[in-house]
Amino acid sequence: MNSNFYLSGKSIAIMLVSGLFSLSAFAQDTEIILPEISVSKTNTSTVKKYEKFEVNIELENVSYENPFDPEEIDVYAIFSAPSGKSYRINGFYDNFNNANQWKLRFSPNETGVYNYRLFVFNQNKTGASDYGSFRAVESEHRGWIKPSDNNPHYFEYDDGSSYFAVGVYSPWRNDQERFETFAKYDANLFAIWDIGYGGFVNGTGIIEEELGKYNQEKLGRIDSLLTILEKNDIKLMYAIWPHDLFSETVWAAEWDKNPYRHLIDVEDVYSDSLVWEYQKKKYRYLIARFAHSRSWGIWELINEMNGTDGWQKGRHEEAYEWVAKSDKYFEEHDPYNHPTTASFSGGFNEYREPLYERNDIPNIHFYPEQGWPLKYPKDSLRSAMYNYAWATQRFWNKFEKPAIFGEAGADLAYFENDREEYHTTYHNAIWVSLSNGLAGIPVWWQYTHLNEQDWQHLQHLSGFVSDIDFANLPYQPVKATADGTDVYVMDAGDHAFGWARSYQESTISGVQIQIEKPQNGEFEIEWFNTWTSETIKTDKITAENGILEIKVPEMNPAKPDVAFKISAN
Repeated sequence: MNSNFYLSGKSIAIMLVSGLFSLSAFAQDTEIILPEISVSKTNTSTVKKYEKFEVNIELENVSYENPFDPEEIDVYAIFSAPSGKSYRINGFYDNFNNANQWKLRFSPNETGVYNYRLFVFNQNKTGASDYGSFRAVESEHRGWIKPSDNNPHYFEYDDGSSYFAVGVYSPWRNDQERFETFAKYDANLFAIWDIGYGGFVNGTGIIEEELGKYNQEKLGRIDSLLTILEKNDIKLMYAIWPHDLFSETVWAAEWDKNPYRHLIDVEDVYSDSLVWEYQKKKYRYLIARFAHSRSWGIWELINEMNGTDGWQKGRHEEAYEWVAKSDKYFEEHDPYNHPTTASFSGGFNEYREPLYERNDIPNIHFYPEQGWPLKYPKDSLRSAMYNYAWATQRFWNKFEKPAIFGEAGADLAYFENDREEYHTTYHNAIWVSLSNGLAGIPVWWQYTHLNEQDWQHLQHLSGFVSDIDFANLPYQPVKATADGTDVYVMDAGDHAFGWARSYQESTISGVQIQIEKPQNGEFEIEWFNTWTSETIKTDKITAENGILEIKVPEMNPAKPDVAFKISAN
C-alpha cells in the first residue's frame, strides 16, 4: 500500500498565477496518481447457481488506516447478469488467519455469462479494473429464502419452491456433534446470535469488539459455519443484536462489551446518529462477507428488544423506528433480499404489532410460564397446545407475512424439562403450529433442552412437509370438528393437510372428523403416524354438501394424535 501526495486543482492554479512554476514543468514532473485495482485471482471461471464466486483483489496507490471504513476506502464491483440486471457488490477486508486480503463474493441465480468490473474509491480518486467474466451453470441448489410471492404467509426459495423452517436455536457451545445432529435429523434452520458465551463461533468474542473494527477470528468462524450449513442445505437465522449488548441494567447485561459505550449512554442506542453510522458500516460488512451464501437465511435485527435499557426507559418509538430503518437498510443494500425479523421476550403481554409491521417476519418468543394462561386448568398439555394454535392464528389473521416463534420452550414450559410431558409439549407444539399456518416449527430454546425423541419428532415432521407446496398453493385454515378431539386443517382446494389430537382418550383411533370442504368430489386421505413417520393407511372419500367426513384408522400402538394429507383424485 502506498501513501501519495496529491495537489488539488485550486492549489495548481494559485501556483501558476504566482509564477512559482510553469504548467509544462508541472506536466513533465508531476503525475496525478490514481488508485489501482485488479483481480489477483478468482476461485473459478465456472460457478454453479447459488454457489460462491470469489475474487481476491490487489490494490495499489491507496492509503487508509481502517480497512473496515468505507469512508476511507470503498471497494466494490458492478456485475451484469445475462438478463441485463446489474448488481453493486461491495468488497471487504479479510484478515482471518492473517490473510491480509481484500475480497469480493457473489452468487449467481441465472445461468449464462456474467460480466463484472472492480472499483476502488480512495482519497477522492476512483480506480477501475479491466472487465472480467465468469459463466454460471445449473445446480441442484434452490437458493436463498424470502416471503413467497404467491402465498405470503410462507417462505419460498429463490427458485420459487417452498421452504418450511424446521430448526432449533443453538446460541453457544456449538461443536461438530451439534452440526451432525442437525443434519442427521433433517433440520433446515440453525439459529445463533452474536455473543461471546463460548463454543465454536461464539467462543471468540463479539463481531465489533473495537469501535468500527471487526473481529476476524469470529468472522472467519462464521465463514466456516456457513460452509458446514451449506453442505446440508440448512439456513442460518443470525441475531445481529442480542438484547445483552444493548443492556446495562436489564437481564443478561453485556453493555460493558459493546464499544458504543464509549460514545453514548446505553438508552440512546436506538436514536444516536453517530452510532447509527457505525451500525450501517457493520451491516454493510456483514452483507459483503456473508449474504452471498445460500445458507444465510434471516437477519434477526434484534433479539428481545424489551431486554434493553432503551426500551425499559421508555424510548419505545425510537426503538420501533430503529427497527424500521434497519429493515430499510437491508432492503436497500442486501442484493439477495434476505428477510428480516425482530423480537420481544416470551411473555404473554409481549405481542407487539408495531414491531411486526416494521420487518418482514412477525416473530414472538413463546414461554408459557411467562404469563400464558391455562385455557384448560385441569389439562396443561391441552392448554399449551391451545396457546400455540391461538398465537399462530393471531399472526395469520393479522399479517400477510411468514410468521415464526423465534424462541420457545426452554425451562419455561408448563412442565420441567426432565418430565415426559415436557417432551410431549414439544411434539404437540410443532404439529399444532404447522396445522394452523406458522411458517416453521417453534424454534426451541435451546439445543440442550431437546432429547433424542424430540429430534425424531422434528425429523418426522420434516418428512411430512417435504412435499407440501406451501409457497404456491392458496392454503387457508378451515373449520374442522370431532368429538373429544382438537382438529386443525389447512386447505388449498385440491390439497389439504391437518393434525388432530384427542383430549379425552389415549388413542385417536376411530374418531370421526368433519372438515368444511366447499369443493365437492373424490379425495384421497393419507394418514400419517407422527410418532413413527409411517403411513398408516390411505383412504378414498367423497366430499358432499360442503363437508368431508373422515375416520381415523386403527393405530397400533395407540397414540392420541394423527396427521393427514388430503388430495383430489
